[in-house]
Amino acid sequence: MSANVKYLPANGGRAFAHLGTSLVFKDEPEENGDALLLFECRMPATNGVPPHTERNNEAFYVLEGTLEIEADGERYRLGPGDFLSIRPGVLHALHNPGPGWLRALMLTSPGSQHVRFFTTLGEPIDDPLNPPQPSGPPDFEELAAVARECGMEFVRP
Repeated sequence: MSANVKYLPANGGRAFAHLGTSLVFKDEPEENGDALLLFECRMPATNGVPPHTERNNEAFYVLEGTLEIEADGERYRLGPGDFLSIRPGVLHALHNPGPGWLRALMLTSPGSQHVRFFTTLGEPIDDPLNPPQPSGPPDFEELAAVARECGMEFVRP
């Protein structure tokens, strides 16, 4: 493999668990001049991300399952093959309504802020197919404080 090409086998890449979801980094900002972070997200049914804004572009491509995104006052229901992108500053929330797991590719540009957020709050894992599930609700104050440091602003649910 050359310095200009990166290959990862299935489930390859640095993996983290965050609030019951697994995130596998495929293309990281330190490898591409902070152009983007591309990661695979596996989210269990009924899990989600609370409403927030951020300073970067974000895009979602569903591989398996269903992803509901509320963005800019509209609700979108994405299935396999569906794509949605969000511009900086747009209030949005994510949710997997189930019944099964969601698997999606997510892209943020630039990406270093998301890497810092996930590596600060997430837990490194070896098996992205079985992320540990949380024992209780997240500490919203900690989540919001780390998010602010990473260019994101969460809205209390």
